[in-house]
Amino acid sequence: MAESAELIARWGEMDLPFSVKRSDRRTLRIVVSPDGSVAAYAPDRATDDEIVARVSRRGGWIKRELRRCERWRPRTPARQYVSGETHLFLGKQYRLVVTGEGAPNVRLDGDRIVLAVRENSQFVHRKALLRHWYGLQSHRIFPERLETTAPPFLRLGIEKPRLIIRAMSQRWGSFTPKGNLVLNSELVQASPHLIDYVIAHELAHALHPDHGLNWQALLTQTMQDWRVRKDDLERQLL
Repeated sequence: MAESAELIARWGEMDLPFSVKRSDRRTLRIVVSPDGSVAAYAPDRATDDEIVARVSRRGGWIKRELRRCERWRPRTPARQYVSGETHLFLGKQYRLVVTGEGAPNVRLDGDRIVLAVRENSQFVHRKALLRHWYGLQSHRIFPERLETTAPPFLRLGIEKPRLIIRAMSQRWGSFTPKGNLVLNSELVQASPHLIDYVIAHELAHALHPDHGLNWQALLTQTMQDWRVRKDDLERQLL
């Protein structure tokens, strides 16, 4: 993917700053992230003027999405990875216990996540260890959720995608032009039915690359309560 650029579109009296990320994709996709940032994923051949015009035409939708994001602020305070904090796993709150006993590892113990670290471990090491554990859990859980969610889409002729799991800074998932389903490893913090929503959201892009009426109709056909799940995901993981 090419290096990002920053542009500004206009909708009425409102400026809409957004980033542009070009690649060999065929269509332009606009994404409003929970932190309020807007990104346009555009074909390499698209000019700046064309991209700005497209984003401007979607100004009403972007404004509604920004308001929805604002509704759920303030966001969860930044974690320090110390005992007493709460951390999510599959939608449940767990109390973090940091201990210097035993080899470095992470385990669940009732309603606690026990983080065993070396004595005098630094913030970055505690964070990396817990993030690594989330990553391991996502590789165990996401294939199961894909198996649960995919059948209605497979019956429509969509090929089962290759699943790629990795850390993502601004998105919960994506569906690539090559037919790969990419999921954010931190999505494993969400409840299983919300993970299913993200998977369905992305599989619908196999037939409809934007978020237009056809995409919405397909998602409603395969997951009637997807709008409720979308709101729940924003509340749970902000």
